[in-house]
Amino acid sequence: MQQVEVTPIFSGGGEMGALMRTFDWAATPLDTPDHWPQSLRSALSICLGSRYPIGIYWGPELVLLYKDAWRPILGNKHRWALGRPAREVWPEVWDTIGPLFEHVLITGEATWSEDQLLPINRHGYTEECYFNYTFSPIRGQGGAVDDGIFNAVIETTYRVIGERRTHLLHELADCTSTVRTAEEACLLAAETLGQEPCDVPFCLLYLLKSEGGEPHAQLAASAGLAAHVPAALALVACDDARDAHAPLLLARVA
Repeated sequence: MQQVEVTPIFSGGGEMGALMRTFDWAATPLDTPDHWPQSLRSALSICLGSRYPIGIYWGPELVLLYKDAWRPILGNKHRWALGRPAREVWPEVWDTIGPLFEHVLITGEATWSEDQLLPINRHGYTEECYFNYTFSPIRGQGGAVDDGIFNAVIETTYRVIGERRTHLLHELADCTSTVRTAEEACLLAAETLGQEPCDVPFCLLYLLKSEGGEPHAQLAASAGLAAHVPAALALVACDDARDAHAPLLLARVA
């Protein structure tokens, strides 16, 4: 990549500071650092010197700059995303964050989102991700909010999903604690699990039977699958000799 003169704004900053010192800024909408306004230079210096996850979106195209602590949010987009417009970096969630950027630029008011779901694609597939984040205006020399946006963010995905799944387990225990039959337990359990398709896309609950001397598993309840689909077998033999290749392999489980 083209070498640029090291400027004080890139001092320190860990890996991202080192990357920025050798980055080809002339190939981005920002042009070379010697043409940057003082407001951008000051904002980036604060960003790189902070230990908090911070990103900066700058100019009419909201070009992205970020530091090491902010980098995990990008996943595999890291390096590629540096110096690119926000719309190119986050096309999958632009319908959500685009209006927030516009609000800050028009009103000069910061936004705050708590445990906001942003289904982003950062590792080659769409992930269910949650964040606490703010978009705050960076004012230019004349005080106008047309220069850039400051983005501080903390990912809360593991906490949000963990709390939701713990709640689901509590609900499952509560709904089955007073049932009188196994059939009733299966029906209530399937109904409860079906309320959280993000965690349990589908479930099939079987009861083992041995009527007539033939052991088998009978479907007692299900959720998330339409009736009579191939995966939802109503009856599965539990004889290893005959059922070795059954779709659900319930014989091995039994």
